[in-house]
Amino acid sequence: MSDEEEDGSSTEAWVSSAVQRGAYSGRDTQGATKLQPGERLGWWPAQRFDRRDRVRALVKDAVNDARTRILLDTGANVSVISEKFAKQLRLRDVQGHGRCMETQGFTKGTMAATRRALVKVTLGWQHVYEFELWIMDHGAGVDVVLGTDFMIPAGVRLDMFHATARLTDEVSIPLIKKLNMQDDRG
Repeated sequence: MSDEEEDGSSTEAWVSSAVQRGAYSGRDTQGATKLQPGERLGWWPAQRFDRRDRVRALVKDAVNDARTRILLDTGANVSVISEKFAKQLRLRDVQGHGRCMETQGFTKGTMAATRRALVKVTLGWQHVYEFELWIMDHGAGVDVVLGTDFMIPAGVRLDMFHATARLTDEVSIPLIKKLNMQDDRG
């Protein structure tokens, strides 16, 4: 698909001029649907979905061939492995990366990490990725958290309605079902 329109003008130039002239005004949105609290459109009204059912995107897969629970976290910008699990796997630090990272959100306050390790992450039965994880005690209740720095390049998508993680070739990995969100050992 080309950015050139039939008349020779580019889409980018049109958008730029529309913004400059204020061409996108309220009259263009008269057909807009106002969403009401609790209202569901499309196929959602026929589906059972309880807002109280909180789902964590946990999968049971492997890191360096050791089976473990992995949290797929779209809210995390970086991927981390717990110090305890890294020690258990006898991971070696990546030398000379010269970086330090401060995080917040896993625990109260901020935490700093300076260590990284190259690991083999296996999702599903066939998908193996080599990836550097930060080593830190994160308190997320799992040994490994894969953030968007892993999920986007690996093509991992979450389908929370069907409780699956989908990989690039449409392979589905079932999420671990939990009865209670307080139960971190699921």
